[in-house]
Amino acid sequence: MKIVKSIILVFINYIFIYASTPIEYSLHLDSGYDSNEMRFSHEEFSEAYIDRQIMGGENTFDSFIYRLGIKGEKSIWNKGKKNIFIGGNYFWSNYNNNKHKKYWSGGFDLTFKWGPYNNFKYVLRNLNSYYLRHYINRDISVSDMAPCFFSDRNQKLVLTKRINRRHWFSVGCGYLQRYYDRPFTEFDLDIYYLHFRINKKIKKIINISFQIEPYQAKDFFNENKYLPSNFHRSYESLEWYIPVSIKLDNIFVEKTGFSFKKESRYYEAEDPDDPLHTGRGHIDSKYDFWIKKGLLETVSITLSARYRTRKTQSAYDWVKELKSFEQIQFWFNIDWDLVYDRY
Repeated sequence: MKIVKSIILVFINYIFIYASTPIEYSLHLDSGYDSNEMRFSHEEFSEAYIDRQIMGGENTFDSFIYRLGIKGEKSIWNKGKKNIFIGGNYFWSNYNNNKHKKYWSGGFDLTFKWGPYNNFKYVLRNLNSYYLRHYINRDISVSDMAPCFFSDRNQKLVLTKRINRRHWFSVGCGYLQRYYDRPFTEFDLDIYYLHFRINKKIKKIINISFQIEPYQAKDFFNENKYLPSNFHRSYESLEWYIPVSIKLDNIFVEKTGFSFKKESRYYEAEDPDDPLHTGRGHIDSKYDFWIKKGLLETVSITLSARYRTRKTQSAYDWVKELKSFEQIQFWFNIDWDLVYDRY
């Protein structure tokens, strides 16, 4: 992941130094609250009061969060209506009440554009060493716990095409590498997915979209039956997403919106000795609401809230209770848009 970080920083450096075109960039200051930052089930909340090892040395289930970030975009080639843009972003996040949950995320985009809603884009995103919680390290013990971190490297190719003045769509494919830090590398997954999205604009005020993405996750680590765990963790999932944004332009609110995202996942395991995965699936739902208001010409604030719930399906009641959870998040975001054009 150090290589990815270096690539991102090189591209951001390129954005600010080369090509005699303006740089559009924005600074971001975000603060938030997470009611269940380790995604505990109701049963685990009760167990944590008795066995503090589950908490990984922390004292609270919730946490306040702050995040700092920068985004930038620059045209590096143009000819008539055709343009090539390069963009980059970098964010650093910190959970105040959890010493393990400090991480960076970022990426870059390379876009060839030949008109409104007509473009082809390569996207790279990276999430570095994201802490989940403490789990039992079965390599050495049946009781000792260790912190579990994973990193995502997500690459995607997307073609966006205009249908008419009010409709456009995008299609694409992606490859997500979800790799875990030691000692949990047997959980590593290669995830392949497709992307389709249709967008509609209603009277220049409302934008509504429908997106669907089928996933196929491959547990390549255990294909050769590595020990100590040879359980099969491959799965199939289908995620669909409906966002709606509304332009109000009144004295209190400039824009508002809401969205619903739902993932249905089913594990491919069929080993009766693996009740945790065999016959298991879940429905993960996220409900979001946000409002945005411009304070100055270049400064805006956004308030948002999310309710997330995961309901697990299994033949075993203890698996249902263990892997189901609820979570609430609140966010306050300040964005400052800037332009650098001293050439």
